[in-house]
Amino acid sequence: MKALNVHVYPSPLTHESRILRITDALARAGIFQRIEVVGVARDDLPSRQPLDDTRELIRVPRRLMPAREGLAGKFLRTVEWSLRVLVRLRGRRINCINAHSLAVLPLCVAASWLTGAKLVYDTHELETETNGSKGIRQKLGRLVERLLIRYCDRVFVVGDSIADWYARAYGIARPVVVRNIPQFSGPVEHDSARLRDRLRLTGNDIVFIYQGGFLPGRGIERLLRVFASDRRLHLVCMGSGPLQQLIADAGEASSNIHLIPPVAPDEVLAYTQAANVGLCLTENSCLSYYYSLPNKLFEYLHAGLPVIVSPLFEQEKLVREYGCGWVAPDDDAAFLHLLQSIDRLAIAQRRTGVASARAGLRWQDEEQRLIATYKDFVVV
Repeated sequence: MKALNVHVYPSPLTHESRILRITDALARAGIFQRIEVVGVARDDLPSRQPLDDTRELIRVPRRLMPAREGLAGKFLRTVEWSLRVLVRLRGRRINCINAHSLAVLPLCVAASWLTGAKLVYDTHELETETNGSKGIRQKLGRLVERLLIRYCDRVFVVGDSIADWYARAYGIARPVVVRNIPQFSGPVEHDSARLRDRLRLTGNDIVFIYQGGFLPGRGIERLLRVFASDRRLHLVCMGSGPLQQLIADAGEASSNIHLIPPVAPDEVLAYTQAANVGLCLTENSCLSYYYSLPNKLFEYLHAGLPVIVSPLFEQEKLVREYGCGWVAPDDDAAFLHLLQSIDRLAIAQRRTGVASARAGLRWQDEEQRLIATYKDFVVV
């Protein structure tokens, strides 16, 4: 029987880059001969989707009360989907089961009991301490996590502060840290003309870029407000999301604010390299954000850009450790002054720090830690 590893995550599995990187590393290391990633079915997606000779995406339907909104409807659909997944896994010879969120931890604990598989909890953020986790939902989440995390053979988290939090909060061994650094295939050709020609900017314009989801809590509203007060500073917002119309309206009112819809994944770095400074102004609205290290931060650095970050613990620590950027003041006037002070000399002075960060923050190093941990506890 081939060694089988099952990863469970309650989504349609369309943009789960962390899971794809982890399973790719495990497949290439030969730890498992077959890897299944189990998610939620969607009408426009195949129920089975092979990724390569080892990995396959499997989408399980949830049909109960599809039109019902709210917490009760979501809970019932989650229970139904979990039972379908459990039935699918029962009786199979599985070597290791990975829960990629708190929502599927009870399901994966049950599957581990039924199959005898090792159990891994790989949480992508500090789930009980997010903006969406408040009141009874937060208390219930903490209780479930506290009770079930002790059944896990290994726990993986995305940052050192989160690892320390788990060890303190639940009295467990410190989780293994595998940071969410994107997997870069190699150097990207520097193509400064691509972005600047599209926006009719000159080579002398200093361009600040925000890329990613246009979502509340990411500092977008503040960026629009501050950049509108000085039209010599150019802000590029590249991505999509609920705040896209807000950005479009700001661009209509201020000629220095530019909106670019999402570009092809293989073009993102080329566009980013055409800017001068990367922006990551996550708001300090919850502990999960305070400890976060977003993908875009690594993407900016690997594109060769110094960064401006919020005064959040992990992000500020990274910028100060490598000297690869600036920490934004909380006051808008002080933030504007910082932006106005960043010229080509200031950017050039941080290139050494950016190069050091790029060399020190690589997926290859995270991958080695991941593989070494699996080899230590998985017997196939």
